[in-house]
Amino acid sequence: MNIGISAALAGLLTVLVVGRAAPAAAAEGRADRETDHIDAFDDGGPRSFGLFLNPLALALGTMAVEGDFVLGEAAALSVEGDWMSAGGASAYGVTVGVPLFPWRIVFHGLYVHPCVMAAYVANGGLSADVVGIGGTLGWQHTFRFGLSLRVGGGAAYEAALGQVAGTSFALTGVRPLLDGDVGWVF
Repeated sequence: MNIGISAALAGLLTVLVVGRAAPAAAAEGRADRETDHIDAFDDGGPRSFGLFLNPLALALGTMAVEGDFVLGEAAALSVEGDWMSAGGASAYGVTVGVPLFPWRIVFHGLYVHPCVMAAYVANGGLSADVVGIGGTLGWQHTFRFGLSLRVGGGAAYEAALGQVAGTSFALTGVRPLLDGDVGWVF
């Protein structure tokens, strides 16, 4: 009989202790900080860097490599380097931009990418410096394991200042921009 009373008291004590535990404090609030914005199943932490190649540019003979550095929850700093050499002509350039993700998930979803560009082109006796501003609008999808695909389009306004056989010239105009990058986000 003592064993039965002891077991009943232990059971009652267990119910009182477990039943009286404080409720879990997992309520969402404005001060909460997500540790990972890509996927709830990805425990690698927040993304901080992306490295991208443009396969269409590669198919056309231009090497285009872009590195994106996260600035916050909804923006990154992008630095792209381009190089081309074909038929005696060579060109290289750099583009610096800030891709903005309005849905506040960097490297994922709708993006707006304003940028500034500078390039140098040389072919025989012709050389030109090109400067411009532009931007693209598109969609980027990053898989939870890191692969990232980006597709977008936009326009750039550029001005070329150059020389041909000692004579200076200036050209300005708008050209389309296509964004079709494949890369990895770390």
